[in-house]
Amino acid sequence: MPFHAREEAYGPPRAELYTREDIEEVFQCVSALCTCDRLSSPAKSDPLFRPPFPAARARAFREGKEKSLISFHLRPDLRALYPVSTLAYYLSAPIVEDEDNYIAFSPGETTDIPGAPELETWAGEALRRTFYLDCAVRYAAVSGGRLNGLDVEKLLRGRAEDIFEMGPGERLMLYSGVRVVPGMPSWHMAAYLDPVPGSVEALPFLMRSLAAIYMPRAFPVNERAVVSMSVHEFLGKQKGPDTACPGGHVVLPSLREAGIQLWFSDGFPVDASKVSLRSISGKRRERKNKGTSIGIVCNEESMSGEVDAIIDALGDTEASVEILWDASVDKYAGAFARGFDVLQVIGHCDERGLKCHDGFASVKDIEKNRTPMFFFNSCASYREAAQLVEWGSVCGVATLFRVLEEAAVDLCRDFYRMLGAGYTASVSLNAARECSALGKEYLLLGNGSFTCFEGDPLKPFYRINSRPGGFSLGCTTGNVDKGYVVSSWSPGGRTMISDLGFETGPMKAEQLIAISEKFQGYCIYGRRLYESVGDAALKALEDWRCRT
Repeated sequence: MPFHAREEAYGPPRAELYTREDIEEVFQCVSALCTCDRLSSPAKSDPLFRPPFPAARARAFREGKEKSLISFHLRPDLRALYPVSTLAYYLSAPIVEDEDNYIAFSPGETTDIPGAPELETWAGEALRRTFYLDCAVRYAAVSGGRLNGLDVEKLLRGRAEDIFEMGPGERLMLYSGVRVVPGMPSWHMAAYLDPVPGSVEALPFLMRSLAAIYMPRAFPVNERAVVSMSVHEFLGKQKGPDTACPGGHVVLPSLREAGIQLWFSDGFPVDASKVSLRSISGKRRERKNKGTSIGIVCNEESMSGEVDAIIDALGDTEASVEILWDASVDKYAGAFARGFDVLQVIGHCDERGLKCHDGFASVKDIEKNRTPMFFFNSCASYREAAQLVEWGSVCGVATLFRVLEEAAVDLCRDFYRMLGAGYTASVSLNAARECSALGKEYLLLGNGSFTCFEGDPLKPFYRINSRPGGFSLGCTTGNVDKGYVVSSWSPGGRTMISDLGFETGPMKAEQLIAISEKFQGYCIYGRRLYESVGDAALKALEDWRCRT
């Protein structure tokens, strides 16, 4: 049976490219995806200029494409093809199977590029640099302004309008010649994809999201190792297990620096989201026109404090909360058909499922699933959660091992505070995990860009970091479609920033206080979550005075 690449995450599928399970045709399929829109100017850094793939069959589409001024030539190795695919798509460059790895320019010029595994590092950095500088060039050419304060004409030694008109190959080489790009943010998304033909199905989603793609590397870990890492990191000490630890399905992956980490490979990862082809290929559920509804199944009276924490966290929202106390197996299974926007499950869980008074309830007992998001705050619930995502939920949160009740309540409270404020599931869980001593034991499964409350996907999330000489303020946004320009503030006044984020230079506590009220959004400082940058800045000032 042929594999097919489909683009469904952003609306109805508009392209189906069929390829047999051999490397030559997979190369042709990916090359067709990379060149599908033929737009290769910096305008492509604007997400509005990255439409879904056009409706066409692969053979007819490939026959009709125009020649590109740049092409990637790669050895017949999927470990090279997949990491280069997003960069090639962004540059609208075809990929050609060849004896060596190199880039071909017109007319007749070539430059070598590394082989695997160094190639994935090169491709990820080239994608980040090219996209960021394209955004800066686009903004300067259109408005004459500076994105993130970057003077592109001084940095690139040319007029922004002239650089905008360059071909993709010229820009790639121009940007690669710049040793240091001041203030270049970390990349927003990294994906870890097995080098097998079937993984081609994930590429439309990953290309559209401009994800940097890497080969998965991981080793199994046990509960003791994960708890040790979580506590050491919470205390500010970097320490991890020196050797592999038998740990069943839980793995410790080797991760690159990125805001969102997507794990498509085997095992359930620490510090990354578990994603499958099924979870990204399904259509996003549209929010209903009524208010958000939260269902809570609580099967342990001793854990009722978690129910109170959720209600308290959502107190400023218009969400309706319904509590199902001591649910039976049938009542638990029926809750998933009720249409709650989020279903919280509290209780004891093992390989048999959730403990109920009349037995153990498993995902297998659920006849109909109308629950887009869930949170299984029970011990080692990741296997049950994975089945539920495969059966139609958009995303969910689960635990890798046993959880302590106090830590579970604190993390749950922070998660719902963020979720109720309009942040995505991914941003909400990452913030809650960072503020918990046992945050590494929680796992996001499925599409973390989902939110069940009204919110702006460009809503900023802030972080105050202690630096030599004072503090810095960092900002990120949770939107997946990167390339927007956002109005913000700096010590020098109003500024325009990339939605990839920014981090200011060190400033004194008084300077931070002076500008803190200009920023609207939640903020982390000292592994605590604050509802405003102003509140976090006051705590930073207090700490600074205590130190001095």
